[in-house]
Amino acid sequence: MSHDADQDFIAAAMPAFISEASEQTQAIESLLLELEEQPDNRELLDNLFRCAHTVKGSAGIFGLNKVVDFAHHVETLLDKLREGDIHLSPELSTLLLQCNDQIKFLVETASDEAADTADQKDLRADLVIQLCAYIESVASAAADAVTADALASSHTPIMTVWNISARFGADTFRNGMDPLSIAKYLKVLGRVKSMVCGMDAVPALVNLNPETCYLSFVMALESKASREEIEGAFSFVADDCELDIKAPESVEQKLVRAIENMPDTPRLGDMLVSVGAVSQNKLTEALSHQELTMPAASGEKPKIGNLLEASAGVAPEVVEAALNKQQKARETTVGEENRYIRVQADRLDAVINLLGELVIAGAGANLLARETRNMALIEANLHMNSLIEEIRNGTLGLRMVPVGETFSRFRRVVRDTASSLGKEVNFEIVGGEAELDKSMVEKIADPLMHLVRNSLDHGLEPPQERVAAGKPSMGRLVLSARHETGAILIRIEDDGRGINRERVLQRAWNRGLVEPGMVPSDDAINMLIFEAGFSTADQVTNLSGRGVGMDVVRRNIEALRGSIKLRSSPGHGLQVDIRLPLTLAIIDGFLVGVGKAKFVLPLGSVVEVIEAGGQNVRVDAAGRHCVELRGAVLPVVRLRTLYSVESTLPDRTSVVVVSSPRGKYGIEVEVLLGQQQTVIKPLGRLFKTLRGISGSSILGSGEVALILDVVSLGELVTAEVASVSLSV
Repeated sequence: MSHDADQDFIAAAMPAFISEASEQTQAIESLLLELEEQPDNRELLDNLFRCAHTVKGSAGIFGLNKVVDFAHHVETLLDKLREGDIHLSPELSTLLLQCNDQIKFLVETASDEAADTADQKDLRADLVIQLCAYIESVASAAADAVTADALASSHTPIMTVWNISARFGADTFRNGMDPLSIAKYLKVLGRVKSMVCGMDAVPALVNLNPETCYLSFVMALESKASREEIEGAFSFVADDCELDIKAPESVEQKLVRAIENMPDTPRLGDMLVSVGAVSQNKLTEALSHQELTMPAASGEKPKIGNLLEASAGVAPEVVEAALNKQQKARETTVGEENRYIRVQADRLDAVINLLGELVIAGAGANLLARETRNMALIEANLHMNSLIEEIRNGTLGLRMVPVGETFSRFRRVVRDTASSLGKEVNFEIVGGEAELDKSMVEKIADPLMHLVRNSLDHGLEPPQERVAAGKPSMGRLVLSARHETGAILIRIEDDGRGINRERVLQRAWNRGLVEPGMVPSDDAINMLIFEAGFSTADQVTNLSGRGVGMDVVRRNIEALRGSIKLRSSPGHGLQVDIRLPLTLAIIDGFLVGVGKAKFVLPLGSVVEVIEAGGQNVRVDAAGRHCVELRGAVLPVVRLRTLYSVESTLPDRTSVVVVSSPRGKYGIEVEVLLGQQQTVIKPLGRLFKTLRGISGSSILGSGEVALILDVVSLGELVTAEVASVSLSV
């Protein structure tokens, strides 16, 4: 390929590289924060090194030398850390986090040379000096402990001739990758002794498609690089490439490979004899010895593998391979390897939108089928709608992601913020496996960031103040999530000061938010902190004091059809509850009618339906009254009165009992129209402030139905009700 074509391929693949590298840098940050609590966890150290190495290798393919050079220093230090030559201290962890920030910056600005300013270069140079200081201190300590020869023998990688065979997929070019750039990068890792391109897949010229890749090559690479480093060169074509990397094998490695490739054999001894690891005579002797040996204190006879290692000299790794093969043979089911494919978000959104239209069209077809009273047509439409529902559930499931991935990003925020404030914080994440629509996760991240920082700045006290108040010096901050009646509840909870209601109320009087002398309820006072420009900070800092942020938090959450509530215990802490719908696209709904108007209730919130009196019930101006439900009083809201719907109220009506965070309540309706898949459409600006309505939907008949917000309706109906006579 020409140089220009090569550059075009790199430019086309760069977004994929940036996305992949961003995930790796996020993983590095999470692993470093976990290692602060488990500094000797070898698995975490290995994963940390692997992530840094992946970023370096991928950057090398794209010719991003700044990333490669800087990441090389980080990788060297991580290798020392992994080998136990350096112990992870808080200072070293801070340095590595700063280095990771620099790698992230270099990745995100890879296409913008001007972004790498002189200040950034100076910062990078300073970080390199600090990294080298740690590395040199290790080398100096090692030199004092061992001779130069021993040092060289223990740290010098062995030169190996790797036999690399790569066959690229037909879509390699279309996916923005160029095999030539990979070959060039391999040359950087060592000396290419030989390379042969495969021509067997190249068709006749008349059938050749210039956008299709027919290439393959076999290369002999002499290098000190490890197998993982070589595999890293192919990381971006892993799904489109048949890759085989081989090195000269030892006798034990050949035996292990032979065991792995042989058909399933349940008996360990038979496997070892088949591959020549042990003779039949030696196996027979070991089996006889096993039978004659008295059981150990545990009640078990010695294992045949241990006997063969001791008496026949079978290598432990060969026995281990046979045991693994034996275990796989005993398994009745083998789970398929998880496979992942990257899909652009806008493509998935387009499918979701089309699915919504399909749901509406399906509802319309079902309505027409019922009007014909043709049973065969009705059954066919019912079957079609059930398939649409399955497609809907499967498609929406593609967008669901665990919220724990977003929660884990706050570990760094909590660590750095607490450090800058001189506070000690134990940060806990609970329920991270709860799933939420990816679009919701992305939009909730910033509001959560504000709330977490608010707890750290305003809520949790400094250590000395906590001790004086009889609390542990280390504060507690918990971020949790759980599913709750068709929604997700996200809770931020701390054991700090709580809200100083007297101070909040005084500020509200001063700013004219509350009439001087008037004292609202505790809940109303707590919610004042979400007013625009409201702040109780005495001075402006880089974290707070300007009254900017909390009003945006509430606005963003309400824009997602969510709600936010505060529960404060002065001197003991604050609890912030955020409730969000699981998805913004399609829900299962329960359709009801009031006069000519249609309303939809989220099916997950519906508990039951009861019959109640209609015209004989007294209702206040807000449409509220009560009915008796199994000996208890159930508050009810009448939609006809609340929204001034023109209709002739029948003598008997139905009450749909729903569940909300404040408890059960009823919604009085006139007609029950049954369950229906509901495509959520946003309300126009004119109706944004309409209480109790969260969206709209188009029915199969073409009518518009309003989607009820059971949370805000519940707040209305369970508030103080005007004195009315109840008729039940």
